[in-house]
Amino acid sequence: MKRVLVVYAAALLLVSATPSSAQNGVTMRGFADAGLTVFTATQSFKAILGSSAGPVFGGGVEVGLTRNVFVSVAASRFRDTGQRVFVFQNQVFKLNVSDTITVTPLQVSAGYRFRGRRPRRLVPYAGGGVGWYRFSETSQPSTSGDDTKTTHGGFHALAGFETPIRPWAGAAVDAQWSSVPNSLGDSTTSVASLYDEHNLGGFTLRARIIVGR
Repeated sequence: MKRVLVVYAAALLLVSATPSSAQNGVTMRGFADAGLTVFTATQSFKAILGSSAGPVFGGGVEVGLTRNVFVSVAASRFRDTGQRVFVFQNQVFKLNVSDTITVTPLQVSAGYRFRGRRPRRLVPYAGGGVGWYRFSETSQPSTSGDDTKTTHGGFHALAGFETPIRPWAGAAVDAQWSSVPNSLGDSTTSVASLYDEHNLGGFTLRARIIVGR
């Protein structure tokens, strides 16, 4: 998490410290997005939350290095509450205890916009990068040994389309696949170990509002 914050601050300093950034081809934009994530660990999430999918909300900053090449730093959050479960002899038992799962990815991406010589309404783009994924599982009531808070590294790929809606704003829709290996199922009594699901990644569809030129 600290590494991503350092990268985020470095991106801000890069643009703010660059004189006449527009003349040099460097631009900066902010964005907010909302979407739906389907987790790779489908059975594990279903056992606790009743579903393997849920809404995500986030935002970030993007730095355009050239007309086509960009880098971005983004943060998002998934949060849902279900029931804590216990695994015994390969069976899952619900404990009737509130269990909240929060997943907070912090991602650094690099990408390319496929802009032609002529302006067009839909501009496709694609990219990928790395991220740090904060996983939290808390119950009420609970002890310190019951709760889980871990951070794992992963990677992702994305592709989508962007369209201008104002001279200073745009909208985008994209799809992202992420992989966070060896991040679930540390305990032999966890549903992730039972189902042999150890990846915190998933597939995300999202819509984005972009502000800036």
